[in-house]
Amino acid sequence: MRLLGAVAALTTCAWAADGAQASKRVVMVCMNAGPNGAIAYRGQATAAQIFKQAGVQLKWRSDASACAKGAGIVVTVSREVPLNQPLWTLAYAQPFDRTRIVLFYDRVLNAAGPAVAPLLLGHVLAHEITHVLQDCDHHSASGIMKAHWDKHDYDDMRRAPLRFTQEDLNLIDRGAEWRASRLARAE
Repeated sequence: MRLLGAVAALTTCAWAADGAQASKRVVMVCMNAGPNGAIAYRGQATAAQIFKQAGVQLKWRSDASACAKGAGIVVTVSREVPLNQPLWTLAYAQPFDRTRIVLFYDRVLNAAGPAVAPLLLGHVLAHEITHVLQDCDHHSASGIMKAHWDKHDYDDMRRAPLRFTQEDLNLIDRGAEWRASRLARAE
């Protein structure tokens, strides 16, 4: 099995990794599921389950206009992978637009097979959404934010969703605080 992972191209973290526990937050994510809706919806449910650990509720919308002007995160489903993307890249968060994710849907489907594809899709979505929420390109040694998942991680995904490390949770909380203060200044 190939080593696969979701790679993010984001800026460095804006804050330290210590701090308060994550509070309850709601994040809107817009993604048009397209023709393979059943797999996408199951993937979205997996991502939502993963985020419960962080005290984050994902609200899924199919229309990207609902996420306009920074109100949410837009996931663009790409059927064609640019030549500059490494073979293991399943998705990425755009570096200077902290509200957009590009998902290489066909790569996810081909990497896992039909039975596991929804689980892998949910993990890829959770990984990239976390990069956006943390506002950094941080990766952990284990769990959902590991840079490259291996066979053991895929086996773990089949049993239960991968988890956040405490550092991941702290960065989500710090990122949410930073994002809220940035939005408040813009108003």
